[in-house]
Amino acid sequence: MNKLKNVVLGGLIAGTLLASVGPVLAIDRGWGYQNQSYWNRGDYARLQQARAKLEYDLRHHASRRRIAQDEAAIQAILADIRTDRRDNRHVYRDRDDRHRD
Repeated sequence: MNKLKNVVLGGLIAGTLLASVGPVLAIDRGWGYQNQSYWNRGDYARLQQARAKLEYDLRHHASRRRIAQDEAAIQAILADIRTDRRDNRHVYRDRDDRHRD
């Protein structure tokens, strides 16, 4: 009987602790959750890497062809970012409308 009592009490205490931790572990799914460019920061990391590569190539006197390729890569990444922003413009508009109230 004593073991059963300990198991039940232990389960009750563990359940209470887990229930109290639940709100802390909850994910905030605000306006950015729907905005893929907000979560996909890979474009900005790729842009930073491409710019660093261009700087490196410029410092090391790379060929004009290599520099043109680096600049084209940067422009392509910027175009991706602009497209993401255009596609998610409604998310920004909705967020701004909520904050005006």
